[in-house]
Formats: sequence, structure tokens, C-alpha cells
Amino acid sequence: MEQDKDGLMTVEEFNLQVNKWSLQIALAAKATLRDKTHGTGNLANYVTRFVDKTSNDSPAYKVKFQFDRYGVFRAYGAGRGYVILNGQIVRGYRVRSVRDIQLKRYSSLASRMLQKGYSRQEVNTAKIYGEGNSQILRTKLDWIDIHIDSRVERLADLCQEYYGDEAAKQILTHLDKIKIVKK
Repeated sequence: MEQDKDGLMTVEEFNLQVNKWSLQIALAAKATLRDKTHGTGNLANYVTRFVDKTSNDSPAYKVKFQFDRYGVFRAYGAGRGYVILNGQIVRGYRVRSVRDIQLKRYSSLASRMLQKGYSRQEVNTAKIYGEGNSQILRTKLDWIDIHIDSRVERLADLCQEYYGDEAAKQILTHLDKIKIVKK
């Protein structure tokens, strides 16, 4: 690796390594989706990455992975007739779907809830779930967070080589902000 006068990595080398790191994460996430799901493959096809910097000669300061909202549902095991209730996957549905909220539509149940005094936010987050012992055919799929967790040390090492010891502490402190499932 190229080094500057202080023995640290150059800006170009740092940006190249961060781009390489983000590409590895994106490729691994796509592979997980293709191997462990049976859908159309649209989620895997549209996983993109973005490394941001303030100018061409400045170091990268942000890595972002972008994907369809369904990726979050898939990570939690929700969607397709399942909701998360107290951390458990159960049969059910939202009173107002994401699409209903986007199109500003209200079902008869949502309208009745508003008339009874529920706030719009309460109606938007309300879920109806079944009480039976129906078989759960849905599971959580850790399709991107697992790859970030397994490779975050490499990113911390890159930052340490470029910025020094303080950067590694910062990366590990803010790790939960870059993952889907917050702990």
C-alpha cells in the first residue's frame, strides 16, 4: 500500500480500499439473498452501495447500502402475511399497508379507528394478528448485517491505518447505526 510521509495510507488508497470493502459486502449480501430465498431476485438485483466523500481528493466518510424496503421486512421475517409482534413472527397484517400510506388510502377498519380517536400514527403502526396455532412459514434472514459484522474489523483497520487509533473506536461505537436490526 502507498503511504504518506507519516507512514499512513494515502487518500486515494484509502478510498480504493473502502470501495473494495463495500463491494465485498454488497456481493456477499446478494449471494445470501440468491442462495437463501426463493423469490424473484429483485431484492438482490437492486442492492447498491455508495461511498461518499466531500470532494475527489478527500477521504471517504460514509458507506451506504441501498435496497428496497422489502429488504428490511425480509431481515425481520415480516411481510407476505406475517407481522412481528413482541419480537415473534406471527400471522397477521398491518391495518394500513405501506402502499396504503403512500397512496393516502384508508380501509374501512382504518377509518373506524380514526373515528374512535386513534391518531394517524397509531393507525399506521397498528397490526391485526391471528390467535391460532397456525404454522409459521416465514423466518428471519440475516442477509446483510452478518456480512457487515464479519468484515467491520477490516474497515476499522483501514480507518486506523488512515486516521490512526481514534477512528477504530469511532467505527465500533457507531456500528449499530449501519445495521438493519437495531439492538
